[in-house]
Amino acid sequence: MNRGPIILGLDASTGASSVALVQGGHILSRCEPGERATTGGLLGLIDALLAEAGVARSALDALAVTRGPGGFTGVRIGVGVAQGIALGLERPVIALSTLQVLAETVVARQRADSPVAGVLAVLDARMGEVYAARYRCRQPADESPRDGARTRLEGEEALLTPAAVPALAPGWQAAGSGLAAHPPLAERLGGAPDVAAVPDIGAAMPLALALHAAGEGSDAAALQPVYLRDRVADQPKS
Repeated sequence: MNRGPIILGLDASTGASSVALVQGGHILSRCEPGERATTGGLLGLIDALLAEAGVARSALDALAVTRGPGGFTGVRIGVGVAQGIALGLERPVIALSTLQVLAETVVARQRADSPVAGVLAVLDARMGEVYAARYRCRQPADESPRDGARTRLEGEEALLTPAAVPALAPGWQAAGSGLAAHPPLAERLGGAPDVAAVPDIGAAMPLALALHAAGEGSDAAALQPVYLRDRVADQPKS
């Protein structure tokens, strides 16, 4: 019997830490809420999860990690831990967008009798700005090589002022820490915004599994965080 790949997922990009393990199609996950992730805390969660599953690190086939955008420290912690484990085992790393993981989390938890058409993921970027991206919920007829994804990106991930965040289309839901940080934005978007939603890597493990099957994992040494804000330095001066 083919047990399928064993993939470890981890996220620390927004302060809370979450880890997940997919093995034989089954997903086991742990989450530690908080405002500041630490390397030691994330490694402790990983060790506890692997012990619970009875899986040795050497049995891992790949790792999946949120590469940002998010809090600079949290993104660096998650990427650094994933790189350290993957390099030591010579395993590939699957980089996931924090905003898509947030959208996947919201869609995975929605009620079957009240599905949303899409999710506007909004994370607090501090300095009076937010990270935002629109993810439309996939329909059965959608064609995509990422069959494990419940959502697909529309447009681009962006660093915006709250006033520049686009209005919600009918049937869409806004979610994320950017709404709690900017109450007027949450009020403007309406649609029962989920201001408490945080990325849960467990919800994105089907996506990670599909990307691994498609050969989209990369060398851990080449893994780079995505901050969005550092693109400002690359813009031409007027």
